Amino acid sequence: MSTPVDMWRPGMDITGGRLQYMLERLNTSSTVNVETFGAVGDGVTDDTLAIQAALDLAHESGGGLVQFTPGKTYAVSTFLTVFDYTTIYAYGATIKAIGNSGLLRNFLSSETFSAYDGHSHIQVLGGVWDGNAFNGSTGSVTSMTNIMNFVHCTDITVRDATLTNVSSAHALEFNSTDGAKALNCRFLGFQDNSADASRGFAEAVQIDIAVSGSASIGAFDNTPSKNILVDGCYFGASPRCGVFGRAAGSHTLASGQYYYGIQVVNNRIEGTRQEGIRGYGWRRAIVANNIINGTGYSAIAMTHPNPSSAGYTANSRNLSITGNTIERPATDSGIRVLGYSGATCDQVVITGNSILGNAADSANGIQVEYCSRPVVTGNTVSAMGSTGIYNVNTDGGSINGNTVRSSASNGINVTDSTGTTISGNNVDGTASNHCIYVQTSNDFLITGNRTNNATGAGIRLGSGAADGMVTNNRIVKGTSVNGITGDSSATGGTVANNDLTGNGWSAATALSLAGSTTYNFSGGTTAPGENLIS
Repeated sequence: MSTPVDMWRPGMDITGGRLQYMLERLNTSSTVNVETFGAVGDGVTDDTLAIQAALDLAHESGGGLVQFTPGKTYAVSTFLTVFDYTTIYAYGATIKAIGNSGLLRNFLSSETFSAYDGHSHIQVLGGVWDGNAFNGSTGSVTSMTNIMNFVHCTDITVRDATLTNVSSAHALEFNSTDGAKALNCRFLGFQDNSADASRGFAEAVQIDIAVSGSASIGAFDNTPSKNILVDGCYFGASPRCGVFGRAAGSHTLASGQYYYGIQVVNNRIEGTRQEGIRGYGWRRAIVANNIINGTGYSAIAMTHPNPSSAGYTANSRNLSITGNTIERPATDSGIRVLGYSGATCDQVVITGNSILGNAADSANGIQVEYCSRPVVTGNTVSAMGSTGIYNVNTDGGSINGNTVRSSASNGINVTDSTGTTISGNNVDGTASNHCIYVQTSNDFLITGNRTNNATGAGIRLGSGAADGMVTNNRIVKGTSVNGITGDSSATGGTVANNDLTGNGWSAATALSLAGSTTYNFSGGTTAPGENLIS
């Protein structure tokens, strides 16, 4: 029996008054409460068969609405299976694992699908979905299992749900899924029950691909997930279990495949064991307006397989990381985009982020490595335990209009790179080294920046800095030892029209260019030209 199109359709939001409308209009065969089939909801009685009967009825009816009663707890001993065109309405109810498995998936163990042809057009609205993980005494689930798992499908929405107490795997997995949403959900609590404690990377929301060892059923045809939205969710610990390995991300890929159209936006992440958000082989991805605090590794990381070890070349591209607020990444970087030799990350924009570190930690603020023409602009980076902005092994990078304060090492560091522009930045304070530092790099432009309070120099041209220009910068002494300095191996540079006035240092201290004959200064002189010093 087909479902009337004026009453319900895939993707329809049925919260609030929409539910009452549907209850009045839908045929009874398309709307069922799980208690119709004998579910008790006392938190002890195994309600698995009764709930499955309600889901089966919706399936046999061509789709429908399956309700749980608010205020009750339904005990489930094994995975429930939800089929096409089904909406689960669980606001106010709890569905709790009492066996040693997860709670909900869109396939039978006997089924096999290809591409995105599995059971689709599914909504899960509301409910506390308790994976009941811990140590087998407190919490019955100790196996590696997802709470919810969707494979080979399209059009999946999980909204307003709480997924809690996960054992070793994921709260929500979108595998080989085209068009899925996790909206306004809460992901609380993870327990690594693996024998060797090797699951510290596990994501609360995993965006995955159909390969053996990763997808729960075949076909293992390398179908990637795409067009995934994680929006307005909260990630943290539960009263029983600790934080997840990662809040959202991927860790598996197949040769020639990528994850397309991923958006992770407007979420709050309170602690992770490793990265907060990790894109692995993502393209056309947006990570924006998230609040991320207390990650073990980078708050946001984008990367792909290393061809030297993975055996194939992959590259991430069109990555936008915008407007995120990050505090205290313990190691690595607040934001890191990592490519590899022969497999760069392309079309990377990192803009408008606020990153606050801690001197006791070892993280950089922003790091771009093996990237092609990355743009790092308009960010505020403060109090990092290492470098503020680190640009290494990149081509044509733009580091513009950033504010970098109180770095433990260099404020901005450009190393082993070509064609980097460093302009309009305000760099104030380093506990060691320099405000702006360039080494083993060529064809660079350092212009229009303001530096102050470097332990070393405001601007330092280090070993192997070649064919660069340092012009029109304002160098304030503060606690700086030097204004602009150059290593004896720095060659072919122009240092001109910089303002070093009002500092009370000598010309030799303000401009200390060790191998000055290797520089081509303004007017063809052998001494710096048109720089103002006082």
